[in-house]
Amino acid sequence: MLAREAIDLFWTVLIAMLVVAAAAVTAVILIVPMLAKRLIHSVLTKPMSDTLAELYISMRSTPPMDFLYSSLRANTGDVVIRPMGSARPLHGFDDLALVPAQLSSHPVLAAEPVDLSVTLGKRTAKPVTISMPLYISGMAYGLALTKEARLAMAKASRESDIPLNSGQGPFLEEERRLASQYVLQFGRWAWNRDPDILRQADMIEVQVGQGAQPGSAVVATPDAVGPEIKKLMNLPPDEAPVIHADLFLKDPKDPSSLKAVVEYVRSVTDGVPVALKMGASDTVEHDIDVALDAGVDIIVIDGTEGATGNAPITLSDHFGIPSLMALSRAVKHLQTTHTRDDVDLLISGGFREPGDFLKAYAMGADAVGLGTIIMFALAHYQITDAVPFYPPTDLVFYRAQPRIPLDVDKAARGVHNFLESCRQEMAIAIRTMGHRSVHELSMADLSALDPDIASITGCHYSGHPRQTETRTEKPSRTRPGVNKMVHVQPRQ
Repeated sequence: MLAREAIDLFWTVLIAMLVVAAAAVTAVILIVPMLAKRLIHSVLTKPMSDTLAELYISMRSTPPMDFLYSSLRANTGDVVIRPMGSARPLHGFDDLALVPAQLSSHPVLAAEPVDLSVTLGKRTAKPVTISMPLYISGMAYGLALTKEARLAMAKASRESDIPLNSGQGPFLEEERRLASQYVLQFGRWAWNRDPDILRQADMIEVQVGQGAQPGSAVVATPDAVGPEIKKLMNLPPDEAPVIHADLFLKDPKDPSSLKAVVEYVRSVTDGVPVALKMGASDTVEHDIDVALDAGVDIIVIDGTEGATGNAPITLSDHFGIPSLMALSRAVKHLQTTHTRDDVDLLISGGFREPGDFLKAYAMGADAVGLGTIIMFALAHYQITDAVPFYPPTDLVFYRAQPRIPLDVDKAARGVHNFLESCRQEMAIAIRTMGHRSVHELSMADLSALDPDIASITGCHYSGHPRQTETRTEKPSRTRPGVNKMVHVQPRQ
């Protein structure tokens, strides 16, 4: 009896659903054409400002992201902060191509080993040798990333044998123990100044700016970071972390010169390289001169594509110059002033894949910094814990709400796998260009796909034939004979 009632109920529900579906289809067939006709008639006969055509025109003249920014400003009256770098179209490394060796020169067999290792701070007592020309850029604990994200990057740093940069956040001893080579940022904030902390670094990076935030002050609210972060910063609970606009040694109200800061850092460290990091600017040549006069060992330039977790979008989108232009101008200036051998040159901002790493090295960079792409590699194995309802960056951002726990081992494996994939692809590409070492790369391995890029970079324009000389005769990374003069006094 019960079975028969269940069957009757099933058929009743099924028939009811079919009737509702049929009614809905009938309504759609009858109503949609009528509504479409009325809509088309309205659009074609009424003033544009009174119809949906105005919405279409508004979206064409005001892109969706600009609409979003205006809504956020209207809602709060606060500065709009964007955690990623600029998305505006820029001249970039896609405008360059690598040149293969095929007949006029020959590729290297796949069995041949390729040397990707580079040494930074070669003129110092304690240079840093790394397994490939890459490093993990500064992404601060607490001010940007979670502790778990930082520890995962440190583990991947050791496994892939490349440096990890501390960023602007507080020093984390556990992170230092895990990392391979550790770069500690020193600069415009009050924390990380203890000589015992500075002496634990393999390199000190004096930071005066970055791509998305060149030289501006950052004042967080007192509750922007938790008590565990403030304790590491030696800040009282009610004090906000402040990154000041200029360098200082003792009093933020009394700015110090870069030279004085470099001399201080050298006095408390034991021969490690001292680097200078700055955002790429149209004054890049003058900025480099100041860095050279201060006696730094390494210059780090962050193009306007560089990202940070705290940048107002006006600074990110409307300041600075792209990494490609900054690198080209920096190399040319160092060559022109006979100082290319006095410093190593690092570039960061917008780098995401091996081809672009090699293009930058061929142009004259000694290593390339990776930031945003590392965050996505961190989130890889747990990305489904966030999407589709939350962005994958919620797995790594300190201020993400809700906080999605990040598995350190899984995150480290994602970053390590990404880096090892890049290592293999760079080796394949170097063999394809007929080389056995990254040090053999030069401008001769590049061609520009656009005449303007050819003019900017000095690369051969691929729309014209190359000269008759073969690519086997490699020019040096610096112009012949230009490094005989010494711009910076040699250090003991």
